[in-house]
Amino acid sequence: MGLEYVGKTLLVKGDGKRILAVGDLHLGFEEALNRSGVFVSRKMFEEMIEYLDRVFEKIENVDEVVLLGDVKHVFGGVLGQEWKDVSGLLDYLNKKSKRVVIVKGNHDKIIEPIARKKDIEVKDYHIVGDVCFLHGDRDFVENYGKKIKTWVVGHGHPAVKISEPGGAKIEKFKCFLVGKFKGKSVVVVPSFFDYNVGSDPRENELGFVWDFNFDNFEVKVVQDETLDILSFGKLKKLG
Repeated sequence: MGLEYVGKTLLVKGDGKRILAVGDLHLGFEEALNRSGVFVSRKMFEEMIEYLDRVFEKIENVDEVVLLGDVKHVFGGVLGQEWKDVSGLLDYLNKKSKRVVIVKGNHDKIIEPIARKKDIEVKDYHIVGDVCFLHGDRDFVENYGKKIKTWVVGHGHPAVKISEPGGAKIEKFKCFLVGKFKGKSVVVVPSFFDYNVGSDPRENELGFVWDFNFDNFEVKVVQDETLDILSFGKLKKLG
């Protein structure tokens, strides 16, 4: 099994397949804000497609795309923008890969009607070879199977604050967190959602069902413009 970090996405190569994992998208977020009285332009879907275009230009052939949950934003229903944007995303991904799988997140309680229209499978977890793709808010016996070596998870929206020398300026960047838990390799994928960079695990709980010790996880910071990754070593050593 091989991993390639491509911007905010993760290309998993193994079991004869090339699988692109995409973290939390929260499509429909803008309409949810509008309904609460906060008026923002609705450019998120267009920006996501532009980003994915760059990813697919770089990695070319993909057998599967796995959406790691929280594809939509609203918990208790389906907003008009959610239906339109999720449908549009699934149409786009169907053209870019042979198969699309949605791993159900806590925001995806009512995503099946949209997925069904596009003939997309919605699962609690997705296993390919020795890799288990999960959202991260629920645990399953199958995660711990002997053949499973790696978990690829979303949900946490990881990001880290990095200060310039002298501490004059502090910026926050989306990142991957890569470590071990109960004998499994774990890769936490950053959110694909851009209205919020994410949470620094040194300051906030990331909301996982597992008690990860992130101090010993490797930090891989996303460079959106180039789709490159910068390795910063273990979180506990990050200034």
